[in-house]
Amino acid sequence: MRIDLDTAFLDDGIRSTNFFNGRLLSAEDLTREQQARKDALKQFGAALGEGVVSGLEVEAIIGGSSATEPVVTVKQGLALNREGRALELKQPVEVSLLRGASNEASSAGAQAGFGACSPPGSVYVSGTGVYLLVISEADGREGRAETSGLGGQPTNGCEAKRLVEGVRFRLLRLDVPDADLQNTTAKRQRLRNRVAHHCFGTTDTQAVPFRDYPFSVPATGYGAIDKLRPQFLTDCDVPLAVIHWRDGEGIRFVDVWSARRRPTRSTQPTRWALGVGDRRAAEGEAMFLQFQDQLDSLRAVSPQALKAREHFEFLPPAGVVPLGNTAFPGFNKDVFFDGVTIRDVVTHVEGARIQALLRMAFAFPPVTFLPTTPSSTDPFVWLFKVRENQQALLSGGSTQEYLIFASGHMPDVSEPRYDASHWTFGNYALR
Repeated sequence: MRIDLDTAFLDDGIRSTNFFNGRLLSAEDLTREQQARKDALKQFGAALGEGVVSGLEVEAIIGGSSATEPVVTVKQGLALNREGRALELKQPVEVSLLRGASNEASSAGAQAGFGACSPPGSVYVSGTGVYLLVISEADGREGRAETSGLGGQPTNGCEAKRLVEGVRFRLLRLDVPDADLQNTTAKRQRLRNRVAHHCFGTTDTQAVPFRDYPFSVPATGYGAIDKLRPQFLTDCDVPLAVIHWRDGEGIRFVDVWSARRRPTRSTQPTRWALGVGDRRAAEGEAMFLQFQDQLDSLRAVSPQALKAREHFEFLPPAGVVPLGNTAFPGFNKDVFFDGVTIRDVVTHVEGARIQALLRMAFAFPPVTFLPTTPSSTDPFVWLFKVRENQQALLSGGSTQEYLIFASGHMPDVSEPRYDASHWTFGNYALR
């Protein structure tokens, strides 16, 4: 379609009701006004991006009663879906993973009457597998209001009094290789890490071509979650968590950051999406948070004897490892990094550089432990101690010691600047 300069193009505009004194209003006029408001809010939401704004943490009982009655608790929070619609939960709810959705009354006379965005139903937890919990939009009607007899309606007729915008939860099965689900000690220990990186796209060849040829247009999606689109996972859904359930054991873990992302803008142009897209930055952030979350869960069980390579096939480009002593539970540096190639010795870094180090790491690929073959080279990592943390320990303060590791591809941030750094905690330049 061709138009002239300074000519209004109204074909794609939002249409609302024009109010003026003396106009007769019908239900259709007011409904159109409601729809115009919704369309305007959806435009604003779509500009912000899809993802979880705040809250909506997912928790569950591990093992125990979850073997026969798996239930997760979703806390209050706010999310935006790809349609730009806000999904808000104002109170914690318990979601049974065994009972399917129902169109019966859900609360105080409200009936579930799903609108145009009606996603397919959930799967039942009927066998060992990895599942994706998503929150979806739902519209319903509530209460009863008498009609006046206008518009051909009988005077004793009733209609719904209120329209309600709510949410629903669905459970989808993730496509995880059968080899990952084998019930051996090594497979069980690494499953959570491998599933997370299936979701990040680390193991998906669709995300690799940017490094080989950055000028190509990427595929429509990559990673285990994108494989569910659009047949099972719709633009009305927002992923919340990954859940692993095993027959006879119940829920083995709930991993939030495998699926959860902050609101992420769509990339323009899409040609460079795999290099500079906001999605890649959001995944880098989630990769760091997923590792730290899993590390916290591992710290609760014999952390001094835990080796990273036994539980992680992939490490984030940077991470923070709490070290243990008699006062604080934590990991043993030599045991945790056993079998990991470390560049020289542990060096000190100024605390002023930590935030920049962690944020810079979001742009780097994860550290991958390769199989031991004559042609493979295991990657190395930098290990840093933070000067302020070490000073607090030396002064006898009640502080837990920690290390920061970083991919060997990242710059060395421990280079001393003696006009800004402490001489005692400086490092000699590497040969």
